[in-house]
Amino acid sequence: MLEFEGLNYWAVLVTWVVTVVIGAYWYSPAGFGKLWSKLSGVDIMKLPANEANSAIISVAISSLFQVIALAVLLNSLQVIEIIPAILTALFVWFGFTAITTIGVTLYQRRSWKFWWLNASFFLVVMVLNTLILTVWR
Repeated sequence: MLEFEGLNYWAVLVTWVVTVVIGAYWYSPAGFGKLWSKLSGVDIMKLPANEANSAIISVAISSLFQVIALAVLLNSLQVIEIIPAILTALFVWFGFTAITTIGVTLYQRRSWKFWWLNASFFLVVMVLNTLILTVWR
């Protein structure tokens, strides 16, 4: 049964902000943005402002829902220790993110390097988010 009672909404909010900040850096020119642009063939810096803003808002909102879902899952599974939290994050990342994004990447004719660039972002975020939500119950 999914357990919503007892969620720490401050932890959810902070985790969401951390996710958005990491994503903004990861895909920026200071992070892996140049490599992402090269591998994808899309220059983010040349997107019209309304398209870029719409994408940023959509990603931020979807990230919030992802953090809420993760918090509910951890709460429902009663994950309260670090090692089980990390194992849960790895399992969720592998089973839902890594596997799903392989198909998307291959059908879009992108390279494995492109897949890893995106998948590793989600790996880092999933582990970090799980740790924050577990420690800050």
